[in-house]
Amino acid sequence: MKKLAMFGLVAGAVLAVVLLVKKSQSSRAPEERESRRAEKRREMFQKMQKGMEAMPEDFPPVAMFNDVAATRENSERILELLEKDRSGSEEPVGTAAK
Repeated sequence: MKKLAMFGLVAGAVLAVVLLVKKSQSSRAPEERESRRAEKRREMFQKMQKGMEAMPEDFPPVAMFNDVAATRENSERILELLEKDRSGSEEPVGTAAK
């Protein structure tokens, strides 16, 4: 019985080490991981959006969701404009108030 328990412990430890090594090998570049996370967030947002479309328009969570969706679209547009501005000029934009 002791041998069986010891074998189980050793097998569990070996399995844990193998899984940790496999996980560390599957790690990708930080940019790739971030893009995967962003894609998952987009998928989750789209799934939530489909659920909200099935609800009545005056349902409070729908109104909140629509506000969040509008904010997200505006933020993406602002980021695109900033990226275009950054690529167009190397000179930093100064502030009006000094």
